[in-house]
Amino acid sequence: MFDTLYLHIGWSKTGTSAVQFQLDLQKDTLKQQGILYSTLLQMNDQAHHHFALAFAPIHGYPAKYKIPEVLDLLEQEMRDNECHSALVSSELSPFYFNNPRFQEWVKKFKKVVVIGTVRRQSDLLLSLFNQLVKDPQVRYQGRFFQMALNNFPRLNYFQQLNRWSEKVGKENIWLVNYDDGVVDSFLSLFDLQLKNTNDNVVVNKSLPTSALMLMQERTEGITDIPHYTRIRDELIAEINDYPESKKPTRLLLSKGELHAINAHFLGPNRRCAKEFIGQDELFAQKPCKDVLCF
Repeated sequence: MFDTLYLHIGWSKTGTSAVQFQLDLQKDTLKQQGILYSTLLQMNDQAHHHFALAFAPIHGYPAKYKIPEVLDLLEQEMRDNECHSALVSSELSPFYFNNPRFQEWVKKFKKVVVIGTVRRQSDLLLSLFNQLVKDPQVRYQGRFFQMALNNFPRLNYFQQLNRWSEKVGKENIWLVNYDDGVVDSFLSLFDLQLKNTNDNVVVNKSLPTSALMLMQERTEGITDIPHYTRIRDELIAEINDYPESKKPTRLLLSKGELHAINAHFLGPNRRCAKEFIGQDELFAQKPCKDVLCF
C-alpha cells in the first residue's frame, strides 16, 4: 500500500502555473522525501493535465490517455522511482471520486490530501477575463459579467471543497491563500523553499488590464491565430509607450460591481475559513477600486 496521494486541484488563476514550475524544478528533492511529482503526466507545461483530462476532457483539449492508462502510468512511475506518495497538480481537476475506477484505485493509498489554492473571487475573475481575452486560442469577445456568471458555481469554494471533505476527511483539506504568497506557502507544505534560477522565467504573463477593451475592439471578427497574436503584441507595445500623462478613462468594472461579487461569496468563504482553517475570514478585507481601460 502507498502512503499519500496529494491532489492539488487549483483553482485556475491562483498562481498554479508558478507553483507547478517550482514543483517540477524541485521534483528530485520531493523524490528524496518519497513523493513523486510525475513527469509522464505533464502536458506542455509542468501541470498534470493529462491526468485530469482523462477523467474530464475539455473542448479543445482532448484526452491523450484513458482513465486506466493514467492510473497505471502514475502507479508504475511511483514504483520505478521508489516513491511511497505522489503529488498530482492540475487546475483542470474534476471531482475524481465520481469515477468508480478511481474510487477503487485510490484505496491503494492510506490517505488522500486535497490542496486548494484560493483567491478572492473578484480578483480571480478579472484575471480569468484577462486570460481569455489575450489567448489567441480562445479570442473571447464576451462581456465580463457573462463570463463571471458562467463561473460562479465553481468559485463557491466551500461547496466545492465540502464534496472532497466528505471523501477524504476535513483534516485532509489544505488551503493556500493566493494573497499570502501562494508559491512560498505551497512549497512550505512540503518543506521546500523557493528555488531561483538564472532564467528570468515569466509564468503566464498578462495583457495589461487597461488594454482589455481595446483588445476586444481591435480583434472583433479576427479568427486567424497569428493575426490575433500580432494585434495583441502590438497593443502591448503601444500601451507601454504611452506617456505617464495618458490615463485610461473608460470604465470596465466599477468598485461597486467588484464589491457585489465579493459580497456574494462572503458567506461561503467564511464557512470555508471556519471549517478548513479554523479562522473567521478566508480573505482580509480590502477596498475595491474602479477598473479603467483605454
